[in-house]
Amino acid sequence: MKKEISVNVEQEVLSLVTDITYSCVPDWYDAVYTDLKMNLIIPKHREAHKKMPAILWLCGGAYSVVSNSAWMPELMYFARHGYIVASAEYRTSNKATFPAGIVDVKSAIRYLKAHADQFCIDSDKIFVMGESAGGTYACLAGTTSDVKEWDQGENLSFDSQVAGVVDYYGPSDIGKTSVIKNDVVPSWATTAFLGEDEYDENARKASAVNYVDEKTAPFLILHGTKDGTVPIEQSNELYEKLQEKGIYAEYYQILGAGHGEDIFYQKKIKELVLAFLDKLVRGSI
Repeated sequence: MKKEISVNVEQEVLSLVTDITYSCVPDWYDAVYTDLKMNLIIPKHREAHKKMPAILWLCGGAYSVVSNSAWMPELMYFARHGYIVASAEYRTSNKATFPAGIVDVKSAIRYLKAHADQFCIDSDKIFVMGESAGGTYACLAGTTSDVKEWDQGENLSFDSQVAGVVDYYGPSDIGKTSVIKNDVVPSWATTAFLGEDEYDENARKASAVNYVDEKTAPFLILHGTKDGTVPIEQSNELYEKLQEKGIYAEYYQILGAGHGEDIFYQKKIKELVLAFLDKLVRGSI
């Protein structure tokens, strides 16, 4: 069959830019340095393009493993709905203990702001989203804009403040995760993350609930009622703290959902997340 057809350009073409170095950090007993990478979904044609809100995604992995590519197919949904999407790796517990990971996350935020013109980003509308361990870092990013000691490395003329947080079942009160006794996140995971010698002090510092104040960013929290890895009480407490301080927060308890299950990446959940972000972009919250 041979046929001529006419096609209109109705959908913007996007580009996937992989393995961008956003920071260079100490490695191997601080004797050498290693590059930290992020992936980006951005418009293919960027010249004179309008500025767009951006999402920084943080993968989970019991603080011990991380991927900046694992969730990119699911994140395409947000790129198709008007958001620049970045997914960044960070130092895991086999590389460095707390606060290395949140230092890296803040570096990633500053990198996006420093390169906002290059990537068509509205630097006042950068949101952070994370799942599980990545949720811990997302929560910290949204609650610690005043903790300047964690702003280290490159692009220090830019701040690491974010416009909103989406927390997928992340531990937000690390001191209470000692109740976790299972094969998914055993006690060694938090010990490796926090460091055995300074466990108690770092547990306090790594807990977002301890930083919630009037300057905290708006939150969307998602947690499964059958989560056997991170108790739902973690999100209950975080939501209560946000309410106490008058911070706008939406909290969805997903009935029957366990930790990190596929239900969190269905269209209905994505629509809830998008609606939350869109409200912040429009300034209607």
